[in-house]
Amino acid sequence: MFFLTPRYLKQAKLLYKGVTRFINYKRDRLPPAKLDEILALRADLREAMKNRDRERIRQLNDELNRVCEKALPDAAQSEIAENVEVIFVAIVIALGIRAYIAQPFQIPTGSMQPTLNGITAEATAQDPTPGLMGRLAALFTSTRYIHVVSDHEGRLDTRQPITEHRFLIFMPYCKLHFQDGHTIKINAPQRQLLDELQLVKHIRSEPVETTNDTPDRRVIYGLGGGEMIRKGQLLASGIVRNGDHVLVDKFSYHFRAPRRGEVFVFTTKHIRGINVPAEQGAQHYIKRLAGMPGDLLEIQSPKLFINGKEAEEPGFRKVMQGTRTEPVAGYRGYGFAESVGGVINKIQLRSEDYFAMGDNSYNSSDSRVWGAVPERNLVGPALFCYWPLTRHWGTIP
Repeated sequence: MFFLTPRYLKQAKLLYKGVTRFINYKRDRLPPAKLDEILALRADLREAMKNRDRERIRQLNDELNRVCEKALPDAAQSEIAENVEVIFVAIVIALGIRAYIAQPFQIPTGSMQPTLNGITAEATAQDPTPGLMGRLAALFTSTRYIHVVSDHEGRLDTRQPITEHRFLIFMPYCKLHFQDGHTIKINAPQRQLLDELQLVKHIRSEPVETTNDTPDRRVIYGLGGGEMIRKGQLLASGIVRNGDHVLVDKFSYHFRAPRRGEVFVFTTKHIRGINVPAEQGAQHYIKRLAGMPGDLLEIQSPKLFINGKEAEEPGFRKVMQGTRTEPVAGYRGYGFAESVGGVINKIQLRSEDYFAMGDNSYNSSDSRVWGAVPERNLVGPALFCYWPLTRHWGTIP
C-alpha cells in the first residue's frame, strides 16, 4: 500500500534544505547570536516535521524566513557590490574582446564606395526633414536631417568655437561654443559640417580655405573664433548619412597571412607619406589589400596588374568592370596615381610591405600617394557591416 506525502511536509523539507544551505554559505558572516537562533528554529522545524504538526510548521516557515532575511543587515549592500563586480567583469571582457578579437570601426570617408559608405553630407536650401515615416526609416539607415537656426546672438568662443562629440558609436555631432557659455548642438560630424554643409559659408560672406591632410583630400573651411552669430541665422541645412559600421577581426592575422583582395584595416603610424598631427596620434584607415610582400604592382588605368597579370581577385574585378567615364554599379576602375595627387603607378614591394587601394579609386588617397603599409601596421580584415540596416549589411565582399 502506498502513502502520499502531504504537500505541507514536502514544502517543510524544502524549507529545511534551504535553511541548511543558508547556514553553510553564510556561517562565517552570521553573528553568533543569529546563528544560534536559526539553528534552534531549524531544530524546531525538524521536530514539527516528525510530529506532522502542520500549524507549527506554518509558524516556523514565517519565522525562519524573517530571521534569515534580517540576519545579515548588509545583505542588500553586498548584493549591489556583487552586481557591480559582475558588471565590471563584463566590461573587462568586452574591452578584452575589443583589444584582441574584434573591434567596431566606422568608415570615415568615401574611399571605399560603393563597397562601403563613408560619412557623407548634402546641403539643402530648404529644411529637408521628412514626415513621420521618413523619420522612422532614418533611424534604421543612420540618416539625419538637419536644419539648425541659431537660438542665440553673440560671438563664438575664440579659443574653441567648435567641438565634436559622439552619442553612442553611431551619432557624431558638434557643438558651437559662444563666448558667454551658450552652446548650439548640430547633429553632424565636424568635417562634414565645415565642408559639405559649409557652416562657415553661412557665418561668413567669404569662407577661409585651409590645407587638409585627411585621406580624401577634402577642403575644410576653418573657424577662427570670434565670429558674430545672429539670432534666427541659418547655420546648417542638409542630410547627413553616418556611414557604415563594420567589425574588424583583430585575431586572424596572428594565425594566418593577410590575403590579397580582402578589405583590411591598418594604422597610419610609421607611414611617412601620411601627415597626421602628433597630438592626434595614429589613425585607422580601411582599404582593399592590393599588394602582398614581393608583388610587382602596376596601374594601367582602368586595370590593375599584379606580377604581370591582370588582377583576378573578385574585389579587383568588381572595381575594374567600369571606367571613369562609364562606371558600372558605381565602380569606375583604377585611376593613375596622378588623379589623386600621387606618383606611384608601378612598384615592387619589399618583404614586409603591403599596398592598399580604395575601391573609389578616383577619390582615394592610398598607397599610390603615401606608399606601402608596413606589416607591423596591419590590424585585421573587415568582417561584417552591422550598421546601418542597408544593402551593405552583412559580410564584406
